[in-house]
Amino acid sequence: MSRLKEARSTLVTRRTTFGVSAACVFAAGVATAPAAGQEAHAHTNRLIRETSPYLLQHAHNPVDWYAWGPEAFEAARSQDKPIFLSIGYSTCYWCHVMERESFEKEDIAALMNRHFISIKVDREERPDVDDIYMAAVQAMAGRGGWPMSIFLVPRTLEPFKGGTYFPPTARYGKPSFRELLTSANREWTSDRAGVTQRAGDIVVRLRRRLEATYRPQSIGQAQVNQAVASILAGYDRVNGGFGRGRTKFPQPARLELILGAAWDDPTARAALLHTLDRMAMGGIYDQVGGGFHRYSTDARWLVPHFEKMLYDNAQLALVYTRAHERTGDEFYGDVARETLDYVLREMTGPDGWFSSAQDAEVNAREGQSYVWTPAEIREALSFGGLEEHTDFVLDVYGLAGGTNFRDPHHRNEGARNILYLSQRPAVTARRLGMSLDDFNVRLRWVNEALLMARDERDQPHLDDKVLVEWNGLMIVAMVEAARVLDEPRYLEAAERAGRFLLSRLRVDTGELARTWRGGTAQIPAFSGDYAQFIAGLIALHRSTPEFDEGTRTKWLIHARRLADEAKGLFQDPAGGAYYDTRPDQSDLFVRITSMRDSVIPSANSTMLANLLDLHEITAEQSYLDDAAAALSGLSSRLRSSPASLPVAVLALKRFLDRYPDRVPGGTPAAGAIAAAPLKDPVAIGVSSETVAVGPQNPGRFEVTLRIDEGYHVNAHEPGLDELVGLTIQVVGRGLKLAADYPRGETFRTRAFSDDDIRVYTGTVTIPVTLTRTAPISGTPRFVLTYQVCTDEVCLRPARALLPVTVTAGD
Repeated sequence: MSRLKEARSTLVTRRTTFGVSAACVFAAGVATAPAAGQEAHAHTNRLIRETSPYLLQHAHNPVDWYAWGPEAFEAARSQDKPIFLSIGYSTCYWCHVMERESFEKEDIAALMNRHFISIKVDREERPDVDDIYMAAVQAMAGRGGWPMSIFLVPRTLEPFKGGTYFPPTARYGKPSFRELLTSANREWTSDRAGVTQRAGDIVVRLRRRLEATYRPQSIGQAQVNQAVASILAGYDRVNGGFGRGRTKFPQPARLELILGAAWDDPTARAALLHTLDRMAMGGIYDQVGGGFHRYSTDARWLVPHFEKMLYDNAQLALVYTRAHERTGDEFYGDVARETLDYVLREMTGPDGWFSSAQDAEVNAREGQSYVWTPAEIREALSFGGLEEHTDFVLDVYGLAGGTNFRDPHHRNEGARNILYLSQRPAVTARRLGMSLDDFNVRLRWVNEALLMARDERDQPHLDDKVLVEWNGLMIVAMVEAARVLDEPRYLEAAERAGRFLLSRLRVDTGELARTWRGGTAQIPAFSGDYAQFIAGLIALHRSTPEFDEGTRTKWLIHARRLADEAKGLFQDPAGGAYYDTRPDQSDLFVRITSMRDSVIPSANSTMLANLLDLHEITAEQSYLDDAAAALSGLSSRLRSSPASLPVAVLALKRFLDRYPDRVPGGTPAAGAIAAAPLKDPVAIGVSSETVAVGPQNPGRFEVTLRIDEGYHVNAHEPGLDELVGLTIQVVGRGLKLAADYPRGETFRTRAFSDDDIRVYTGTVTIPVTLTRTAPISGTPRFVLTYQVCTDEVCLRPARALLPVTVTAGD
């Protein structure tokens, strides 16, 4: 090991001298005019006044872009032009593609400028706008994604046409973007009344779905069990993870649920640990630099979509920290530590704030800075004085087995390697005849050499805006890791971030802002910002030693103040749940209450946990009352689809363990609202209960399903093997049944798969024909088999006996 130590000394010296990562250079302000000697841009539009990195990326397009706001709305109304709304984010690959293909083109820009008022929105700054119009696009096009492309009626901001990415020429089954613009303009100029009517109809449907109110429902341990069972039903026993589509998302909230509610179940625990192993060994984890990429494009966790998001790394660092605490497994502790070290190195600003994301592409090439060839490995190790360990790296990181990656958008370029571990470190160390300690030391040192070489490459774009919601998640992760891993530097980082948010993230009214960049705080915070920051402040309070009572009290005072603000701004006094947005937002046509823990836990789930924490810290009854009201507001969703709210399910478990009388449907406390019985979301009817079938004359009847808003039933051929399609069968001899099943609507949700599936919604009628094949014996029975799903989870398949009697006909 002496030569290895000597080589490491050389490496550290060289890295200190030369290895400054471009990702660590932070913008001090917004875009400025070109310096002397620089070429001036041919175009500069209004977005140059913005601070969002995404909007600034488009500030020199020939498109006459506006930011979302009164100026754009007034321009559209005064010029009588429809609005073209483009929503994306700075690290979105296909957003970059559409910009290069369309928004940078003079002819396309001229068409947009002539017929539309074009607006750009950063979905990370305005999740409220994104959520509403994403729901509209899904309703119109059957699927959503980014970039989002929507056309709006200027007076009402109601959508009448939309989709996602559109290519420059017709392909992928999509019209070209030029054709889309021409079609939207033609509809607006020739059929104004029809466009307005269609937009109004879309909004009516959206309001019915997004503003739905629910009576409290009886909930309990059954919902905890159902949530865990639903998640485990999608477990991939080969590769780990939950969901069997082409893409795999880490879904940290679901992992947290298994950790917190099913750890004592050996099957659930094994599924969780297998998943954590496979993710940490795969290419979705940055083996050299630490941190997780957004998701895997394959079932094996090998080939990632390379962007890195702060919220993913916060939640996954927390999961691995807690898994290490539960198991004592150093592998999980190392993953948590490396992930947080990556955040401190590449995503932490000079004043302690955490940046939002790093891009997937470099020089328009997917993952260019992360992939390797064997020759590049040798060169990097040689520069670091570690060339004798080249074979070790090629073996450990899978390069000896050949290449595994080719940029899917540039297939003509050479294949390269994504680094991954084929085995856990302890297994590989045994195979190589090394102690685990020696293996880990050698791996750390060669990783330093590789990272130094990688730092010299062109780096991914860093979106360095500060989002309160995402910073709150990272504060919690840092605090927990400091405690579990005994790393005081993580607590120091959390405290710096907390102080920065408290001092700088304020709008003019003094209330919390959502975002900050370049010295400017803006956009009044949403309920998600309040919820996650309160969680961070509570974590800081609990982590501060008792002898430092002043600091402990400070964190708690701020948490309580923000909780009071959030209650006044967002909590529905009648239903108890929290709205996403403020009551006075005039630029939205619907006020949403999110009841789904997606890539970020919902404000409702997080506030539920926060209120319980505040009650237990302060012993004040009002916090428990507010928590019980919030649980009541979520109870209908928890009853019908508990796996869609894993963080709320964990809070429900706390209620059941400590305050069972405050659970809807439990032993009622004084003044509690009685819970309504759960209603079946599907009503089934038949057109005739008596059907005559003769030797020559078929009998006919229709089956009608009326499906409640917020649910769907899998079509007869849903398109995904693990989903149960709707069928109608006859049990008995002498009859043949033929059903004319509708094809269904196209639907996509990454909770199940990245592929389209087909579903039934609303009212569905299925014609059925009966023919005699032999004398009828006994009493034929007709069985309908169907599976009800929400956006997040499918319930168990159900069977219903149809009330149809067959009589003899001519």
